[in-house]
Amino acid sequence: MRVALRVEVNSLRGLRQGVPNLMRLFSEFQVRASFFFPVGHDLAGRSLSRTWRERRRLGLPSLAYGTLLPAPSLGREGVELMTAARANGHEVGLFGLSPVQWLRRLAFADESWVRQQCAQMWSSYLDFGGVAPSAMATPGWQVNPALLEGLSTKRFRYSSVSRGKFPYYPVLQGVRSGVPEIPTTLPTVDELLQQPGVSSDNVHEYLYAESRHLLPAGHVFAASAEREGLDLLPLMEKLLVMWKGQDGSVRALGDVFGDIDLATLPYHQMGWGELEGGARPMAMQSIEVPA
Repeated sequence: MRVALRVEVNSLRGLRQGVPNLMRLFSEFQVRASFFFPVGHDLAGRSLSRTWRERRRLGLPSLAYGTLLPAPSLGREGVELMTAARANGHEVGLFGLSPVQWLRRLAFADESWVRQQCAQMWSSYLDFGGVAPSAMATPGWQVNPALLEGLSTKRFRYSSVSRGKFPYYPVLQGVRSGVPEIPTTLPTVDELLQQPGVSSDNVHEYLYAESRHLLPAGHVFAASAEREGLDLLPLMEKLLVMWKGQDGSVRALGDVFGDIDLATLPYHQMGWGELEGGARPMAMQSIEVPA
C-alpha cells in the first residue's frame, strides 16, 4: 500500500497552527509530504459561501479578513514555514495567490485574469526568497486552460489540480500541458462524512478501505492544514498508523513523480464532475486521447 500526502494551506490559522502540527506529526512517523502554500492574501472574510462551522474553524478574526480587517499576507507569513518544511525533508509547492479568490473565480476566469494571477504568484514567490517550488496545486481542484498553458517544466516538475486514478498529461479545451498531472485519488474526510453511516468515529476505517484498492501509482490523499492539521489531527495520526502498518508506505507526491516513465505517460482529457459529498464541480481525469 502506497499513499502520497498532498497538504494544502488555505488560511492564516492553518498556516500558523496547522502546518507546524502536521510537520511535528510527520516527523514523529518519519514520513514525507508535499505542502502547497499560497503566496497571496487571506481573504476569508469575503467568502460568503462558508458555513458558520467552517468560519469558526478559521477563528473569529478571519471573518473580517479582507473586509473590516486588512487581509494578512500568507506568502510573507509562510516564508519561514516553507524553509522549515524543506529542512524536514518535505516538498514545497505553490497553491496560487488567495485560495478564496481562486476557488471562486479560477474555473470561469478569462485568460488575462489567469495570466495576471500566475505572473503575480510567481513574482510574489520570488520576492519572498523562495527556492524553486516542486509543483503547483489549486484550491478545490479548480483549473483553467490558461493555467495549464502557463505551466512550464522549467518551473514545476508536476501539477496536482484534478481528481483521478493515475498520473497523466492533461488536455483541457484543446490545451495540452507538458507538465505531468498527479491527481488526488482518495476522497477527502469531509466528502466521506457526508455519506450514510460514516461518522467522525469510523471515517478513518472507510478511508483505509478505499486506500486498499490497488492503483498503478498508488494513492494520493488530500489533507488540509485547517482540518487534518487542527481538529482532525488525531484522525491523521490514526491514518498514518494504518497506512504504515503491514509494509505500507507514506510518501510525498514527488516520490510518485520519481516513479513515472514520462516517455509512456498517457494524455487524458480533463472534464468537470462532482463527487458525492463534494461542495462544487471539480476537474476530473477523463478519457485517454492520442499523444
